[in-house]
Amino acid sequence: MKKLLAAFVMVVAASTVAMAGAWDSNGCSGCHNGGLAKSKEQLKAEIKSVEEFVKKAKETSNPMMQSAVQGLGANADKVLREAAKEVLGK
Repeated sequence: MKKLLAAFVMVVAASTVAMAGAWDSNGCSGCHNGGLAKSKEQLKAEIKSVEEFVKKAKETSNPMMQSAVQGLGANADKVLREAAKEVLGK
């Protein structure tokens, strides 16, 4: 019974993480709250395309954002594109 319960908990946890998009699972929403950095809504109003979103994220002069992009490593473009699609609704 304990093994069954443990397996169930693992499946639920894994599916919860899988449902979280790039915006939440990579911590974007932690800083982009309208106080520390522009909110999701502010970004959506300013940025019109996925390409523009990725370019601005990668070319920022903000040291915190530079660090965040570098922290994504080789997956930076993929994660930024996923986050852009979530923000822009595309």
